[in-house]
Amino acid sequence: MKKPKSSPWLEILIVVLIGILIWLLGYPQYEEKDKINKRYQIRVNMYVLRKAIENYAAYNEGKFPHSPQDFKEFYTPPLNPHQKKSINPEDIVIFQYSSKEEPKNQSPDSQNGKIHGPPGGLAYGYFITEGDTLPCAYGILGFDNKGVPLAEKLPSGETKIFVLYE
Repeated sequence: MKKPKSSPWLEILIVVLIGILIWLLGYPQYEEKDKINKRYQIRVNMYVLRKAIENYAAYNEGKFPHSPQDFKEFYTPPLNPHQKKSINPEDIVIFQYSSKEEPKNQSPDSQNGKIHGPPGGLAYGYFITEGDTLPCAYGILGFDNKGVPLAEKLPSGETKIFVLYE
C-alpha cells in the first residue's frame, strides 16, 4: 500500500500556529508578573533608602537628613527596575513638606500624590520645624512606570499613595 504524500509546509504551519497560540496565552501573564515584580522592587528600594535615613538619624541625635549627601555613607544604591541602573543619591527627588503631619497623608491630592519623578525612581521629603536646622519628619515615595507615586486601589474603591514615613 502506498503512503499518501504529505506536504512539509502544512506541518511547519501547524508548528508555527501552535507556537503563536502558546505565546498569545502566556505573554499577557508574563507582562502582568513583570509589572508586579517591578512595583515590589520599587518598594524594596524605598526600604533601602529608609534604612540609610534611619542610620543617619541614629548618628545625629534622631534628626533626619535634608540632602542626599548627608546619608550617602549609609546608602547602598539599589537598582532601578525600569531603567536598569543604580539609583544614586543624586538621582533621588528631594522636596520639603509644609507641616509635620503631611508625610503621613496618603491621598492622591496631597503633596505626596503630586510629586513626580523618573520611572522606578525614589523621592525623599522632609519637614523642618521652625527654628531648627535638621528635619524631624520624613516621607519616602517610589515612582511607577509613568513617573507618578506608587498607589494602591483599595477594595472600597479609594486610592492611596504608598509612602514610608516617620
